Amino acid sequence: MSGPTGPRIRTQPNGPYIVTGPLTLEDAEGDIVTVPEGRTVKLCRCGHSATKPYCDGTHRRVDFVSRPMFEPEPVERA
Repeated sequence: MSGPTGPRIRTQPNGPYIVTGPLTLEDAEGDIVTVPEGRTVKLCRCGHSATKPYCDGTHRRVDFVSRPMFEPEPVERA
């Protein structure tokens, strides 16, 4: 039995999102980056990276602290 196909997103404690392809990433300017299967990119979670959307390690300098556990967004009721 093989593992899941498609992108995988992991969080690093007090650090970036670690995203493994295959996936297509589109930045705020509309630039497209294709991440092949098995390749990894690290995406900024702290908001301070100079290379957004990518992590540049700034989270260490600004003492970014992430939530200890994943919590889904609450569902808004109409």
